[in-house]
Amino acid sequence: MKIVIFVFGVWILPALCDVLSFKPEVSLSSGIQALRTATTVTLSKPICVFSSGTVVDVFGVQATVNSIPTEIGNSTIMTYQQTAGGATGPYRAASFGKPACTSSPFVVSTDPVTIQAEINQYLCRIGNDVQCLSQVDNPPESCNAPLTAGVRYRFKYAVRNSSTSGYIDETLWSDSITLKLASEPTAIAPTSRRTGGMVVITTILVILLFLLLCAFVALLTISFW
Repeated sequence: MKIVIFVFGVWILPALCDVLSFKPEVSLSSGIQALRTATTVTLSKPICVFSSGTVVDVFGVQATVNSIPTEIGNSTIMTYQQTAGGATGPYRAASFGKPACTSSPFVVSTDPVTIQAEINQYLCRIGNDVQCLSQVDNPPESCNAPLTAGVRYRFKYAVRNSSTSGYIDETLWSDSITLKLASEPTAIAPTSRRTGGMVVITTILVILLFLLLCAFVALLTISFW
């Protein structure tokens, strides 16, 4: 009986994964532009959220999926290609080291080195890698491919140790985040367009102005002599 209990503990306990009451969200920093574009979204990293683990994985899924699993747990994880970019279920979008727990606020700077260091410490950008899309035959476990414009997404963090694939803790799914729509060329205001006729007229007027200026200079020269 003792042996059975021991085996049960060894095989079942690693599968347990706590869900923390934390939701990923778009950074609220007003000093950074383009936190949400047509193909990317920038999330705040889970600072002081996970007490253990070394690597944080980011999972994404389109909010229109009928049945989004509450927990990722240690179930089979599908790739970006297998889920059609999150259209049929969650996929692992990105990974980063568990951020250090700090109370230092995000400080906007004009120094490029400082800006990049602040971004790496506090922010995570989803949708800024197109290289994994070409790896069709052997797709990577994580694929941070561009997101789909105008589509609503939800994201989740899950922490694990770098030496294992089992997750220790994970967060709740974020609220729906809608990506922006790219402006169509036909949607440009008519007042900002330049037709071919307008270009021709402008060119003719410039030439006439040049000829008048030449004639004025010639008239002054003749009068002087």
